[in-house]
Amino acid sequence: MANFAKNLEEASEKELYSWVNQLDFRVVPLASDELTRRTLNKLQETIKTFNEQSSRQTEKMVRLTWWIVGLTVAMLVGLVIQIILAL
Repeated sequence: MANFAKNLEEASEKELYSWVNQLDFRVVPLASDELTRRTLNKLQETIKTFNEQSSRQTEKMVRLTWWIVGLTVAMLVGLVIQIILAL
């Protein structure tokens, strides 16, 4: 981001927390914004990962559901055949 000083972007989280705790009105907002930006980036990555895993799980559940439908139809066909043979 262009509005952050280069040393803010390169600072470790420990340094940023230290700057926030110094209560210097010139540094605190910038350090706090940088920490917030980093946290939001991590959250976005976490959400992307979760969505990918959720999509894969949903696809597996849909396939499983179709397998169950197929087996149910096969059982119904077998039942009809047994009834016909019993008559």
